[in-house]
Amino acid sequence: MLVTSLIGYAFALDIRVQGWQVWVWAICVCVTVVMLMPTHRPALRLDTTSRWLVVLALIALLLRVTALETVPGLLHVDELGLGNFARQSVLAGPDGLTHNPFITGPASQPALYHYLIRLSLALVGDSITGLRITSALAGALAVMATYAAIAVLHNRRTALIAAVIMTTYHFHIHWSRLGLNNIWDTVWVPMVLATFVWGWRHRWSGGAVLAGLALGLSQYFYAGSKIGLVLLAVIIAWRWWKDTDRGRLAIYAGKSLITAACVAAPLVMFMLRDPANYFQRAEEVFGWQSESIRQITGDPNDVGTFFWHQVTRSLGAFTTFPDTTGFYGPGVPLVIGLGSLLFVIGVLLAILQRRFIPIVWILLTALLGGFLLASVPGSSHYVVSIPAICWLIAIPLNGLAETDRQGALALVVAALLIVMLTDLYFYFGVYVPNHSSDLQYPFLLH
Repeated sequence: MLVTSLIGYAFALDIRVQGWQVWVWAICVCVTVVMLMPTHRPALRLDTTSRWLVVLALIALLLRVTALETVPGLLHVDELGLGNFARQSVLAGPDGLTHNPFITGPASQPALYHYLIRLSLALVGDSITGLRITSALAGALAVMATYAAIAVLHNRRTALIAAVIMTTYHFHIHWSRLGLNNIWDTVWVPMVLATFVWGWRHRWSGGAVLAGLALGLSQYFYAGSKIGLVLLAVIIAWRWWKDTDRGRLAIYAGKSLITAACVAAPLVMFMLRDPANYFQRAEEVFGWQSESIRQITGDPNDVGTFFWHQVTRSLGAFTTFPDTTGFYGPGVPLVIGLGSLLFVIGVLLAILQRRFIPIVWILLTALLGGFLLASVPGSSHYVVSIPAICWLIAIPLNGLAETDRQGALALVVAALLIVMLTDLYFYFGVYVPNHSSDLQYPFLLH
C-alpha cells in the first residue's frame, strides 16, 4: 500500500511516464492479494442452476459480440476519441513514454481503462470490433456477477430470473455494444457485493479480499461504480448492527479496505494532488447551476420548479421519461412494456419485504446520476442501476413462483418470454434501424 501510494504521489503531476509504474503497481496488488488470501477456501458446488448460468452468459455474449461492425455500426464521438487517445498516447509516441495510467485522460476519465482498449486494438485489430469487444465481454460477465450478487442477497431463483432478464435487456445490450467504460459498472458493483457477502457467510476472508480487489479496480473505470462503495458500507453497517461477532467483522471488512486501498491508492494520490482535473467532469455535468436552471425554467432563480423537474425526471427515468442524450436516445424509458409494470410491483414488494439493497441502489443512481446533474435523465449515468432494475423485475416473478399454485410456473415463463422478446424486438427491430443521431462517426483511428 505504501509503494502504490508513493508511485501515485510521486508521478501524480506527470502526464507522460516510463511505464514501469504500472508493472510495479500490478506486482504490489498481487502481493497484497496473496498475503491476505487464506490458504483454505470453501468448495464451490456446481448444480443445474450453475449450468444454466453458463448458457445465459454465452447467449449474452453472442447477442453483444455479433455484428459489432454494423449494429449499431457507427461510433459515438466519445468512442472515437477514446480509441484515438488509446492509439496515440498509450504505449506509443516518439518520446518512448506512455500516458500516466494513474491520472485521468479524455473527459476526466481514469486513464488506466485506455490500456485495456489499447490491448484490445492490438489483439483484435484496428476496427470497431477491436474497440467495442471488451464492453461485450463485460456485458456477459455482468450477467454472471448479477446472478452471484442476487443469489447471496436474495435467493437463487430470483437471481436466475434476473440474469435471464439482463441477458436480453435492451438497455444493457446497447451499452455492452459501445466502446466506453460505463458498462463495467454492472460488473464491479455486483461483484463487490457478491464476494463480500458470500465470503462472510462461509467464514472465508478470501471473499473480503476479492471484494476489495473489485472495489479498487472499479475506481479506474466509470464513476458510477462508486455506488458500490456506498452499498458495501450499508451491508457492513447492517452486519455490525445484527451480528455479535463484531471483532471478526472488523477484521473481515479491514481486509477489503486494505486491498481496495492498495489498488486505488495511485488514483487517490492524483485526486489529492490535482483535484481540479480529477473532478473536472463532475463539475461540467453538475446541474445545480444558474445556467442549467435557466434552461429548464427560463428563470435562473426558479429553484422550486427546477427541484421538481429534477425529482420527477431522475426517478421517472425508469418507467416514464426517455434518455435526453445521444449516447442511447431510444425514445423510451429504461424499462418498457410488461417489464415496467413488474418493476413497479418489484419496488413495492422489496419495500414490504425489507429488501433495501436494490431500493438503495436505485435511489443512489437517481440521486447521483440524475437529480444532481444536468440533462436528466442521461442513460450513461444510469447504467450502474441495471443489475438492480433486473433484480426488482425478478422479485414479483419469484413471488409468483413461490406460490406453488397450478400454472404459476407457466405464468412466470410466459412473463419472462414477453419481457425478453419485447426488449429484443425493440433494440434490434426498432432502435437499431433508427439509432441515435449521435452515432454518426465512421471508424477512423490515426
